[in-house]
Amino acid sequence: MNAINYKILKLFAHPGSASVLFGIFSLLLTTIVIHQTQSYDWQTERKNLAETIDVYKSYNAGSSVTENEKEYRSGNYLYSRVATFAFNTRNTTTECINRLSELNLSFNNMEIIRICQNKLPAIGEFGAKGKLITIFPILSETDILTGVRVRTTSQLDKPTLLTTLSTANSLGMVLCVVLLSAILGSLLSILAKKYLIELPTTARYDELTGFLRREAFFTAASKVLHLANFTGKPVCVILIDIDHFKKINDTLGHSGGDVALQAIAAQLHHSFRKADIFGRIGGDEFAVVLPETPLDQAWNVAERARNAINAMDTSTLADLKLSVSIGLVEYQSGKEGLLQVINRADEKLYCAKKARNSVYK
Repeated sequence: MNAINYKILKLFAHPGSASVLFGIFSLLLTTIVIHQTQSYDWQTERKNLAETIDVYKSYNAGSSVTENEKEYRSGNYLYSRVATFAFNTRNTTTECINRLSELNLSFNNMEIIRICQNKLPAIGEFGAKGKLITIFPILSETDILTGVRVRTTSQLDKPTLLTTLSTANSLGMVLCVVLLSAILGSLLSILAKKYLIELPTTARYDELTGFLRREAFFTAASKVLHLANFTGKPVCVILIDIDHFKKINDTLGHSGGDVALQAIAAQLHHSFRKADIFGRIGGDEFAVVLPETPLDQAWNVAERARNAINAMDTSTLADLKLSVSIGLVEYQSGKEGLLQVINRADEKLYCAKKARNSVYK
């Protein structure tokens, strides 16, 4: 895992940070989705209004009437304004003409006659771009023109991201999603935190054998040698190599090789002490550091481990005999470092591998 991924994971492992980040992300995403939905509705209603205006335009122009039927929602973005004009003079036709002129609309003579003289309704745009104007004459019981009712249907401004959150429904929906996302973020942070806690252990240990990985082994071994420099107590380093491991892989495949590695690693764990440090430093090469152990005692332990591996039941490995070669040295306190003592142990291992199934010190 690289440093950037680790920092991101660490950020999400904090419940507060995870809740805030998930909340912000869900807020932006939900707002954008609602805004896009509202914009689509606005465009649809705008189209419907324009089509309705065009229909009445054709009727007012004297075009032939064609039968049709349309169904659509009037919409969330259409609003109507109704104004009623009452006529109080005797010459209601003249007053009708004068009052309609106050509307700042464009009427032709036929439309004026239709409304004020013939007392018929008129529907159209009448110069008010994007608005549907409906004018209904108001008649008395004796069919006298007493006023007109003017209804203007127009569309609200196109919604913006800010107006998206201005309605109670949209705001409530966004808050619910943000709250749920924050809760989800907190739950995920628990999983991320658990993973971060387990990550050092997972990164340090080899999954197949349970031994320390090479880098982790060298770190742990260096600490043991550093402590030995102060205490003066002996420390031994052992290198172990599986004999004829290539033959095992060639015969049984890599899965068979993995079984052999696991079996030998388990036997080594059993043969050495819990205080000893185990590492897998190569494909079929292991290393063991034995704190507070002199050379002769370490040789006895290594020989016991070699014999135990040699006597293992290998029925699951097509009865192929398992054996190891072991190189062993004692750390020269204050005179060498970890690499030097490893190199000396490697020289002993080289001698052991020539003989096979043996321990050299």
